Amino acid sequence: MKKNLFYALMMPALLLGAVSCTDYQDDIDKLGAENDALRSYNNQTISQLNSVVFQTEKGVVNITVDQPTATTIIYEVEPKELAPTLAEDITRLSFLTQHGAAMAITAAAANATDGTLTITATPSGFDGSKDYSLSLVYSEDGRSYQTAYTPVKVITRPTVLAIEIPSTSGGKYAVGAKYQLKALFTPSYTTEKNVVWSTSDEAIATIDENGVLTPVKNGTVTITVTSVDNPEATASITIEITGGNIPLDEGGVSQGSAE
Repeated sequence: MKKNLFYALMMPALLLGAVSCTDYQDDIDKLGAENDALRSYNNQTISQLNSVVFQTEKGVVNITVDQPTATTIIYEVEPKELAPTLAEDITRLSFLTQHGAAMAITAAAANATDGTLTITATPSGFDGSKDYSLSLVYSEDGRSYQTAYTPVKVITRPTVLAIEIPSTSGGKYAVGAKYQLKALFTPSYTTEKNVVWSTSDEAIATIDENGVLTPVKNGTVTITVTSVDNPEATASITIEITGGNIPLDEGGVSQGSAE
C-alpha cells in the first residue's frame, strides 16, 4: 500500500515536469528556426549580389581621391532591390586598397528604383607617386562579397614651380620674336597643372595664358608663373629684352626665381 501511495503522489509531478520540458524545447526549436531563417536570408543577400559595379560618368574610368576631402562613389547594384540592404549598416561595408592608404566610409545611401548605392568616404594615406585601386567589400554573417578593383586617380597639387625658357645668344631676347616659356612642377607627378602667367611691365614684354612671351621694346622685365590650385607655388624669372634679331640656341634654361 505504501508503494502504491508513493507512485500516486509522484505521478502528477512527473507529468508536470514532462510538460514543462516540452514547452522549453518548443521555445528552443522556435528560436533555432528563426536564427536559421535569418542566416538563410543573410546568405541569400550575399549570393544574390550578381553585380555591384562602379558607376562611371562619360569619359571617367577611375575613382578620384583628393585627400583629405571626402569623396562620393556610386555603385550600380543588381538586383536593384538589394541596394537598400547594402546601405542599411555601414559597418558591413569597407574598402580594400594598397600601400597603407585607407578610405573611411562615413555614410551610405541607396535607391532601389535605379539600383544605385552611394558611398561617402574620407581618404587618407594616398601618395600620388603610387598606383592605387579600390574594391568595395560587403560582409554579413561571416561571409563577404567583394567588387572588382577600380583604379584611383590621386589629386596632387604642385609644391614648387620653376620656369623653363629657350636659351639665346648672350641670354637676351629680341623684339619681334616670340618665346615659349614652360612651367616645371614639383613633384613631377603633379596632376593639377593650371597656372597663371604675368609680366611686371607689358610695355616691355607681354605673355599670354599659354606662356608665350612677346618682347615689345628694350628693357628688363620679370615674368611670373603661379599655380591656380596652390597659389603658394610660384616662380619668377627676370629677362633682358633687346632690339634686333637674336638667334635661338637649342635646349632651354630653367630658373625657379628671379635673381
